[in-house]
Amino acid sequence: MTTTTRPAIHVALGERLYVVRHVTDDALAGISDIAVDGDRIVALRRRVPELQVMDPRGSLRDEGHDLPQMACGHGLRRIAPGLFAAVDMDGHKLLFLDAALSEIGRIHCNERPGLGRPFNHPTDCARGPDGRFYVTDGYGNSAVHVFAPDFRHLHSFGTPGRGAGQFSTPHSVVVDGQGRVCIADRENDRIQRFDADGEFIDMIEGLHRPMALALLADGTLLATDQTPRLSAFDPDGRLTGRCRTFATYAHGMDVCADGTIVLAEMAPDRVTFLKPVAE
Repeated sequence: MTTTTRPAIHVALGERLYVVRHVTDDALAGISDIAVDGDRIVALRRRVPELQVMDPRGSLRDEGHDLPQMACGHGLRRIAPGLFAAVDMDGHKLLFLDAALSEIGRIHCNERPGLGRPFNHPTDCARGPDGRFYVTDGYGNSAVHVFAPDFRHLHSFGTPGRGAGQFSTPHSVVVDGQGRVCIADRENDRIQRFDADGEFIDMIEGLHRPMALALLADGTLLATDQTPRLSAFDPDGRLTGRCRTFATYAHGMDVCADGTIVLAEMAPDRVTFLKPVAE
């Protein structure tokens, strides 16, 4: 019997070359999002829901963490070293988890979702440089809610529609190095950017159902979409690179300190690593 060695798969984002590696395991079934925290990668499973922990090489650690207080996990963000925000889409709440992945706080609506107010099937959370939290309330509401560091609701912005400052399904959020709040406005096929108070700045178009956002160390904005592909934009919003992703779509994404891009891919469910190739 002859064994065939397949060549490695490479993709490029502009001048950056990456080698691709997939990690598939039953423990990743139902994966929804991914968050990098130092030397560990935390995966959120929607179906259970629970957290699974991997090392930077993609090996699963024997430390699954059940989340019985969540109904349906959707988004996961590392908002500080050893601090995570986990979004419960159908439980209408936001959980804060410490380094041990234990709940230490939450923002919620007493399980009473409502139109135009927090929450109604939220999707993601990011924290700004001043400590404020931005929560995309993406399925029942077409809005972003802003909370103070002490979890007080300050205000909301966005209404249903296709105009500037309006949303269809705000699905992912990051705050870039210039303090701009970047929102993946999924069914409107664009990313919108706002100032810290929710005033519209501009938009990036030419995407097909954008799903997940992340930032590289140099300020490059990464966006996955349902083409499926991964796009890179410079701080001015110019497209600088694009490659395909490998499942039906990459629903979550984060970046390691060495520049490795980690994708939470769905259908088939797995984690995909795009590791920079040394020059």
